Amino acid sequence: MTALRLPEKVITPKIEKLRTEITEAPHRASTYKQMARVLIGMEHERLAARVLRVGLTEVPDDQGLLENLARAQQAGGFLGPAASTWRRVKKLFPESFLAYEKLERHYVRSGSPRKAVNMYHRVEEDDPLQEKSLERIVFVCKEAMDVPGTVRALKKLIKKYGLTYRRCRDLGRFHFKADHYSEASRWLEKAFTMGEGDNDLRLNLALAYARQKRYRLAEKHINYILADRPNSYAALINLCEFTIEEGDIERGESILARIDKLYSNNSRANLARGEICFLKDDLPSAEKALRSGIRGTAYFYRWELERGYRLLGDTLECQGNSEESDFCRLLADSLQGAPDAYQAFIKLAEEKLEEQDMMLAGRIFEELSRMFPNNARIVTGEAEVEIFKGYPLKAIDMLNRVVDKIPEKFIQDKSRVYRVLAHAYKNLGDWEGARNSTYQAELIESSLS
Repeated sequence: MTALRLPEKVITPKIEKLRTEITEAPHRASTYKQMARVLIGMEHERLAARVLRVGLTEVPDDQGLLENLARAQQAGGFLGPAASTWRRVKKLFPESFLAYEKLERHYVRSGSPRKAVNMYHRVEEDDPLQEKSLERIVFVCKEAMDVPGTVRALKKLIKKYGLTYRRCRDLGRFHFKADHYSEASRWLEKAFTMGEGDNDLRLNLALAYARQKRYRLAEKHINYILADRPNSYAALINLCEFTIEEGDIERGESILARIDKLYSNNSRANLARGEICFLKDDLPSAEKALRSGIRGTAYFYRWELERGYRLLGDTLECQGNSEESDFCRLLADSLQGAPDAYQAFIKLAEEKLEEQDMMLAGRIFEELSRMFPNNARIVTGEAEVEIFKGYPLKAIDMLNRVVDKIPEKFIQDKSRVYRVLAHAYKNLGDWEGARNSTYQAELIESSLS
């Protein structure tokens, strides 16, 4: 047996007892696992991994020892080695779905959801895990805001394993997100035929019909909701919006007046008010209402924000402010087909950084910062703009305020912060600061490789 040497500082009566048991029965895998759990509880993850490796020399390729080794490596922050161990588990025990899920988490966390999707795609068609693999592809694509990928996976899941309410509902919703409104209404109707559904789903269906300009069908489903909940904000505001879109301004104003009585100073109501004012050629009132509506509309209301920015662009153009109008239309264009405003604007801003259009990038980051204050990825972009403008000290201050507050799941953003910090320190002539920041970035990047 390989000698199990441990430093004196970790020897407790419990550890000593387990070490004795290992010496007496070196082929008993459970004792190694028990000792590893105790050591992890004492925050000695590296030692726990060493114990488990000793166990594997005595009980080669034991599934439980390998899984515990991967967990110890994860707990110690050794994410690359942990992923390698989970890959070994998957290869040796292909029926173990736990290894797939742990690798999925690693790939998603390290910013490579496509690797998780490809891993699940490699599961054979006749494998008992295939249905579960397709369900995980749906989940990963959802989390990654990969709308086309989610639609493809759901279609394959339904084709091979049949219809369920949840699959029909999700496929309808993701067709809607992809602006496939005809397909969205078809699958959402199918979900209702399966005997389930609620007002939220009915609202989705109403909007799918409204986007196809099938206003009578849209209103039919809105009326179902209002019969159940007469003061439903979601039903009333959407009815107001597509009534205006249909061209019935007078009725739109009437519905808006009802909303104002129930929900005063509402952001989406302000967008509707701005549209009415624009159509009535009251441009100052339209601008005021639209700016207020945009400020108050949540980032995930992509369609509403696109409409708001586009209407504001039209309003500003009519007032002779072409520069501001072009900016609003640029934001509106970026929202087309995007999952939400954050994804749309951050992509646009970072593209402008790549193109060295720093002033425009700065304006987009400013808009993002209003919506998402203290977001590390946004602050990093703003800092790059400040460095370009000749203010590296300001950039360093901005980045140091956010770097330690970045959640673990956004660890790639933390690496980027350190890279930009290094750039700022170089511009300042602080070579030690630059080296330290580069070192921190490399530590993070190596843990993800």
